[in-house]
Amino acid sequence: MATASDIGLAGGDGGRRRPLLQAVRIAGLRNRLALALLGLTIVAATIQGLCFWALEYWIERDSLITLLSRELDYMIETNAAPSVEPPGVGSLRQRYYRTDQPTPLSPAIAALEPGWHGDVMIAGLHHLVLVRELEGQSGRAYLAYDSRRLQVRGKRQIVSFLFGLAVVMVIALWGARRLAQQALQPLAGLVGQIRVLDPEQRAPRLVAADDPDLAVITEALNTYMARFDAVVERERVFSSAASHELRTPLTVIRGAVELLVAGVPDPSRPLARISRAVAQAQADLDALLALSRLREPPTSRVLDLDTLLPEWAELDDTTTTRLVWRLSPTRLIASPGSVHVIFSNLLRNAARAAGPDGEVTIELEHHRLRVIDNGPGVPDHELPLVFEPHFRGRDGGTGIGLYVARTLARRHGWELKLGNRPEGGAVAELQL
Repeated sequence: MATASDIGLAGGDGGRRRPLLQAVRIAGLRNRLALALLGLTIVAATIQGLCFWALEYWIERDSLITLLSRELDYMIETNAAPSVEPPGVGSLRQRYYRTDQPTPLSPAIAALEPGWHGDVMIAGLHHLVLVRELEGQSGRAYLAYDSRRLQVRGKRQIVSFLFGLAVVMVIALWGARRLAQQALQPLAGLVGQIRVLDPEQRAPRLVAADDPDLAVITEALNTYMARFDAVVERERVFSSAASHELRTPLTVIRGAVELLVAGVPDPSRPLARISRAVAQAQADLDALLALSRLREPPTSRVLDLDTLLPEWAELDDTTTTRLVWRLSPTRLIASPGSVHVIFSNLLRNAARAAGPDGEVTIELEHHRLRVIDNGPGVPDHELPLVFEPHFRGRDGGTGIGLYVARTLARRHGWELKLGNRPEGGAVAELQL
């Protein structure tokens, strides 16, 4: 199994660089988020400023056109005297001219058609000119307005806009960094929790964040770690279960070999036990490998359980527990190794609970296997824990047998449960 040094979480220069690298990544994300907020703020401020500038420009232009139109109408109605000097000369902001009267008229004005002209160069200066046909008379009336103040005001507006945009950028930069830091604070906390995780310490879990998006990430990581813990536990259980389950056939083989060495009258019986034990060890090993390979089910075949269970009832030669059989003909398609591992574990636990002079009853009916002992039973506070790995009750044992039995039962979709009988003793029931 990989250690902390193998994956670079502790020890060496890689372990010291990793927190710094994570901090740099968080800082880089914070800066990118701050720049994004700053960019959005600048774009919004620019669009808003341009909209206000355009609105003010058109309002001012329309107001000026309306004012000059009224002024020109008034001058025509009152026969106001035309200006003596040509446009661009003197200090007057506006000048009035008529073609039906002898007034100096600039060629740039004389060439204009009736209507509104926004930018006319007269004597090197920008003017707004309104031209009207004189009703009932031959001629035209002209009103020229010096637009230098409008140009100066426009430049001031541009300068004000740029200054305001600079102020907005400074404020937005400060605010964006603060907002980015606050927005990423839960993420930084989650990264801090992940940073202190140790693969050698099992079952650590991340605290769920208040943010719903981070809560999804936290839940996904916790689910992943739970699956990782299950894989590690399965591999540990496999090594423990292999030695646990193979001990029985090895004991049978050793006892049969001792009988052969002692020179029994009928050597075929020890040899048959050795043959059965070797075959069963192979089947048990196949079943145990299913604990470490989730997606590879063990090989199944048709089993006559009422015939096989008595053959599988191999107990220690020193055990004097009496076995009572109540078997009905039952045929099942399953892995023989899996059924043997489950049954042998239940039988050994029942024999150990019943004691040397006790009794164990094996019942098989309608695909339901029950192993009953007349021992003292299981304490109520231990019942929820009997299927946990490495749990040892008062009867001793390795603490791995019932866990392996339930794991294999669930692997095949069977249900295994353990309880106490009212008249005393415990009963293990396997629904096939």
